[in-house]
Amino acid sequence: MNKADAAAPASRMRNTVLLGAAAFLLILAVVSDPESAFQASMQGLKLWWNIVFPALLPFLVLVEILTAYGWAHGIGVLMEPVMKKVFKLPASGGWALITGMTAGYPAGAHTAARMHAQGEIGLREAGHLASLSHFCNPVTIVIVIGTGLLHQPSAGYVLLIVHWLAGGLAAWTLGLFRREDAGPARPGDDQRSRLMRAAAKDSAQPARPLLKRAAAAAVAARERDGRSFGRLLGDSVTASVQTLMMIGGYILIFAVLAHVLGRYLLPYLPDYAASGLLEMHLGANDIRLSTGASGTLQLALLSAILGWSGISAHLQSLSLLKGSGGLWKRFVLQRLVHSLYAFMLMLAFAIPVGKFISPIWPAFRTEPYDAGPEFVFSLWKDWPGLLEAQAAMVVTLVILFGMISRFISRRR
Repeated sequence: MNKADAAAPASRMRNTVLLGAAAFLLILAVVSDPESAFQASMQGLKLWWNIVFPALLPFLVLVEILTAYGWAHGIGVLMEPVMKKVFKLPASGGWALITGMTAGYPAGAHTAARMHAQGEIGLREAGHLASLSHFCNPVTIVIVIGTGLLHQPSAGYVLLIVHWLAGGLAAWTLGLFRREDAGPARPGDDQRSRLMRAAAKDSAQPARPLLKRAAAAAVAARERDGRSFGRLLGDSVTASVQTLMMIGGYILIFAVLAHVLGRYLLPYLPDYAASGLLEMHLGANDIRLSTGASGTLQLALLSAILGWSGISAHLQSLSLLKGSGGLWKRFVLQRLVHSLYAFMLMLAFAIPVGKFISPIWPAFRTEPYDAGPEFVFSLWKDWPGLLEAQAAMVVTLVILFGMISRFISRRR
């Protein structure tokens, strides 16, 4: 114990010196070439304002409202068998998974953080749930990458399906090594007592149809919240805008950092090595501009970068969970497994779906190297269609997971 106490100040001092030195070197790199650093920052700003902000703002607001009205809890009940038996996570986390798959990161982590703040799940469960629901925005995959970068919407749909499948496989794989959680933690509880408490609660309640239990959970959640619609709308907009401002800051900082890292530290590696490690959107565009690999390999690399999502996205999600410093190892491990599965699945799917995505091969080489990454799309004018697409995906996923839940329940 004394050794640990003595090592803590030394560790803090080392981290302070290293982070301070890294920040100083970054300032020197920016000052030595301010024009290119400014262009990289402007590129990140265009990405955030034209794509990320309009894609996430309406859905984050609606997620807050639906959570307050109990829809999140009702859908969580519908997905209870899937969450507990497949992913070994709290049953109420189904809504976070749906949110992450349809709105992208960090919406899933945002939902998990809200559930933790309301006392429904513990911090550890919230961290695992944030990792499970960490998916790229389908709008980004289909419109920005599929249509904009590859000039072929069908390629975007293939990337989206592989992205979802790989994420589910990664969560299931790591869930095999984790015991099933049994609800929110209480002071003095250990894992055994929590499991016993959950089993006693289940046995004490009479069996009711799944839909009735979902409706009862929604009504109870709405009564606990109790806010009027006007106050709820104001709180939802305020919280969503604050989250998006944080995301914008991360994107701008990592756009400059990716530029500096690629220019000074990794000059002999492909451009997408640095950008893909730090920021997913920049890495995807650099892969599109690369000419050193075949179309199949480039598409597999795109899938891998989407699964990894970038350190910027990792920090965006983990920053929403206060006190989550000990969860980042598990989070990064799941992102690595997700990336590996996505790479292998895309290589496996390249032959059977080749006739649908074959027109994209020339798209990888239509732009010259010096064209530079440009994000010209703007989703501001497409909000109605965007909301329709997100609502359709939510309904589809709820029905799909509901059918899976009923199948698991009957087998059980």
